[in-house]
Amino acid sequence: MAIIACPDCGKKISSRAVICSYCGFQLGEVTEQDLEVYRARKLRDQRYRLNMISYLVITVFIGGFGWYWWDSQGFVRPPTQGPLILMALTALAYLVVRVLLFQNRRSQRAMRKKQVLGSGLGRNL
Repeated sequence: MAIIACPDCGKKISSRAVICSYCGFQLGEVTEQDLEVYRARKLRDQRYRLNMISYLVITVFIGGFGWYWWDSQGFVRPPTQGPLILMALTALAYLVVRVLLFQNRRSQRAMRKKQVLGSGLGRNL
């Protein structure tokens, strides 16, 4: 087994791989099961990234709330518009990420119901 560069994206992959795990380029004979495993891994990775983005958005929202508290001097005087805008934008971003996560989970459930993969699906979803 050697490490080669994918002809499509140029990232390093195994010479035994039939599908590039980064871009989905087919390097050889690919079965439907290989494609389903690739799609399942992509959904799993997308779900992980969306979860990390939602944690980041929550952290920025908490930072905006701290800015609001600091700017209002402990909720004594009215704050400037900056923290309110930041909290509104992060709240909107959080809702968008949650919708994307919902769609991702729905796709994963549909893939599980298909049961085309057999045992490979459980490891990848």
